[in-house]
Amino acid sequence: MEGCVFCAIAHGEVDDDLVAFQSESVYVIPALRQRLKNRPHWLVLPIGHVHNLHDAAPELLGELVSVVTRLTAAVPRLYRADGSVVLQNNIEPDGKPFHLHLHVIPRFAADGFRDPDPTVAEVPRAQRVAQSADIREHLAH
Repeated sequence: MEGCVFCAIAHGEVDDDLVAFQSESVYVIPALRQRLKNRPHWLVLPIGHVHNLHDAAPELLGELVSVVTRLTAAVPRLYRADGSVVLQNNIEPDGKPFHLHLHVIPRFAADGFRDPDPTVAEVPRAQRVAQSADIREHLAH
């Protein structure tokens, strides 16, 4: 979809160094905005433009959940997290073009997790590139 940054990333037009994993249908990138106490925060997205869960084919939903499962297994090992939370917003209330994505956020003891979280802030690009490099090999299998 023209004007969709997630489609541009998926097709290698911008920020391809942020892609931590890519299959034929799904890819993973670190979120631009992340909670201070719950980093790194991942997005799992379809490569093709899909607006919301209701528009996704069952096969695509299965692959999205499969990749989310791999991420939730890697997060405790790689980041010493106690677990993770998986979130999905099915509509964007401010009317921007929306691209289906699932969030995988590490959880730590006493992290005070809440949604929304006022500590969410933009993470510098260099840190997001490093986050992708850290997890890339854990998703390759």
